[in-house]
Amino acid sequence: MNAVKLTAKLFAGIVFAVSMIACTNKNSTPSNVLSREDMEKVLWDMIQADRFSTQFLLRDSAHKNVKLETFKLYEEVFQLHHITREEFVKSFKFYLSRPDITKVMFDSLGVRANRERDTLYKHQHPQ
Repeated sequence: MNAVKLTAKLFAGIVFAVSMIACTNKNSTPSNVLSREDMEKVLWDMIQADRFSTQFLLRDSAHKNVKLETFKLYEEVFQLHHITREEFVKSFKFYLSRPDITKVMFDSLGVRANRERDTLYKHQHPQ
């Protein structure tokens, strides 16, 4: 009789565990990680900082250490979004471990970049 009770408890435990796993939101993020929307905004601004470094700082001979200047721009991005470098790194590592979420985020960034490029092109080359 004890074996039956043990088996029933084990079965109930397994059913509970499976239902908890099935009910969790696979797109949710831990509380100490930036939301996908916030991370996307931070990444967008970091991409813009990289573009600025590549297009302007590399061409300006007064900026001898472009890498250092780029890191300064990253710090400005962190300040703008009220986060620390450590918070960004922790969040970035989380998203790298979740390619399903990361793909959606980078697809969204790509769409935004294409939309802004098209808008810029239309303003520079009106028909």
